[in-house]
Amino acid sequence: MTARGPRTWLERRTGAGSPAGTPGRPGASGLTVSGPGSVLVLALALQIATGTLLLLYFVPDPSGAFESVRTLMRDVPYGWLVRLLHAHGGNLLVAIVFVHLFHTAFAGAYRDPRELVWVSGCALFVLVLGAALTGYVLPWSQMSYWATTVVTASAEYVPFVGRGLARLLRGGEGVGDATFRRAFAAHVALLPLLLLAGVALHLWLVRRLGPASATPRPAAVSRRPVWLVGFLIVLFCGVFFAPNVFLPAEHRVPADPFDTPLEVKPEWYFLWSYALSRAVPGGAALLLQGAALASLFALPFLDRGHGRRRAVRAALALALGSLIALSVIGHLA
Repeated sequence: MTARGPRTWLERRTGAGSPAGTPGRPGASGLTVSGPGSVLVLALALQIATGTLLLLYFVPDPSGAFESVRTLMRDVPYGWLVRLLHAHGGNLLVAIVFVHLFHTAFAGAYRDPRELVWVSGCALFVLVLGAALTGYVLPWSQMSYWATTVVTASAEYVPFVGRGLARLLRGGEGVGDATFRRAFAAHVALLPLLLLAGVALHLWLVRRLGPASATPRPAAVSRRPVWLVGFLIVLFCGVFFAPNVFLPAEHRVPADPFDTPLEVKPEWYFLWSYALSRAVPGGAALLLQGAALASLFALPFLDRGHGRRRAVRAALALALGSLIALSVIGHLA
C-alpha cells in the first residue's frame, strides 16, 4: 500500500480520498439532508413538473403569451391549479432558500472543511433568484413589462460595462420582444440545467462531508416529514385561500409600453433592493448590493478563528435586520 501525504485543500473540501461522511461529523455516512434541504428538493421538483405542464399551453411569444396564460386559467381543465402551484411554489422556494441560507450561516455550518458546500449553496441562491426573476417576465403583463424595465435599467449603473450589460439583458435599447425571448430561454432551458447541476454538486458535497448540523441524525430525519407536511399545507392554503397574493392587479393586465402604472414594484424578494435604490443613488445602491453578495460568498473565509465568530454573528444579525427593514420600507413605499 502506498502511503498518502497530507491531503490538498481541495481534497479536504470535497472529501476526496475518504469514505463518504468521514470529514464531517464522526460516524456520519451516506446522504443526510436537513428539513429545509428536503423541502427545497421537493419545491424544485414541483417547479419542474408544473413548469413542464405549463409549457404544453404557453405561447412563447410576446404577442400571445398573456392570452395563453388567460386561456390556461379560464378554459384548460385544472390549468388554474397548475399555474397557481407554479407561482406559489416558486415564491415558497425563494423563501425557503432564504431561511436555509441564514440558518446555515448562523449555525456556522460553512466553516472548514465545508467552504465549498456554502459557496455552492450561495450559487444556487443566485440561480433561484434568477429563475424567479425570469419567470416573472413570461406572463408579459403590465407588471412583467415595467418591472423588467426597472430591473434592466439598474444594470446601467455597473461601472464601465453597464450600458452593454443592460443592452445584453434587453436584447436591444429597450425592453421588447427580444427581452421576452431571452427571459424565456433562460427560464426554461439555461437556469433549470444550471440548477439541476448545482443541486447535484451541492448534495454530492454534503454526502462527502457529512451533515454539519449539531442535531443528531435520527432527530434530523424524524423532523423531515414535519418540514415537508408544513410546506404542503402552506402551499395549498395559499393556492386555495389566497390565490392572488403573488399576482397583483397589474399582473392581470396585458403589457402596454405606452401606459406606465402608478406604482411599479418588484416581487417581495427584491423589495429590499427596490427600497435601497430609492434611498441612495443608483450606482451606490448597486455597489452596496454587489458588496453584500460578495461578502455572502466569502463568509467562510472571513470567519477564521474563534475570535471572529461573535463579530460574524453580529454582522449576520445586522444584515438580516436590514434586509427585513428594507423589505418593509419597499412594500410601504
